[in-house]
Amino acid sequence: MQIGGRISLNAIRVFTTVARTGSLTAAGAELGVTPGAVSHQIRKLEDGLGVSLFQRGNNSVFLTDVGERFYQQVAPLIGLIEHSAGALSRDENEITVQASMSLAVRWLIPALDRFRAVCPKARVRVETSPTPEGFAAMSICDVSIRYFRAIEPIPEGWELLERDFGRPVVSPSLLAKSLERQETLPALICAAGNWDWKLWCEETGVSLAEISFAHQFDTDDAAFHACVAGLGMVLAPPILIAKETRSGALVALPGYDPVEIGSYRYQRRSDSRVVRQFCSWIHAEARNLD
Repeated sequence: MQIGGRISLNAIRVFTTVARTGSLTAAGAELGVTPGAVSHQIRKLEDGLGVSLFQRGNNSVFLTDVGERFYQQVAPLIGLIEHSAGALSRDENEITVQASMSLAVRWLIPALDRFRAVCPKARVRVETSPTPEGFAAMSICDVSIRYFRAIEPIPEGWELLERDFGRPVVSPSLLAKSLERQETLPALICAAGNWDWKLWCEETGVSLAEISFAHQFDTDDAAFHACVAGLGMVLAPPILIAKETRSGALVALPGYDPVEIGSYRYQRRSDSRVVRQFCSWIHAEARNLD
């Protein structure tokens, strides 16, 4: 298919694949063509647009500023086309769900067997990303679950799943040790820009300068494992540490009430029977945490 007589839809699809994988070879393997064929499509697209979309390096390619803007605009559209085309061949029992890596690993995936009991024929595909922005590079899904900060405006169409009433949690052994020695508990960082601790401090009146920060992690899941190991306290959404709090591996820091610092919300992008069942089920699962 040609767009405006100069640009092919296939070339744009090849472009988004290269941008996502960062490699001509990886893109070719995914698309089932040679790296040379991928390179040809990219150059054809750049010639048609009259801009450079990539910077070439040794065995790698990097998006230019123009390429990055173009990618952010066209990737969701290519995903929508692929999703719509795939829906024609999917059966009514298939469902694609997007969620953050930590939510998927710590809450959604361990509970999926219970969904099978509710909907025995359902087949769930879980797509994960560390950040909401990462979903732009992925296919359009049936249900998307993401986290919103308390100070963040909620776009239309996102329904509440679970509020994040956060407060510091810590391993019982580290808490006992700190009380015995009258030491200040170290805190762990796992949010970009340390935004969660900053917001918690603003809401509680605690000075951020009074908190001694220790280790830093790039995922919630890693930070929670470090917290259980006694490396420090962490702010954790209750939905992500339900297993640890029920077992006693983590306890709330005494003297502080929960503060709402965000919420998990979902958006339904399909109205099939299995999607409606899935959304009703995640609601019930979230209520069981309360």
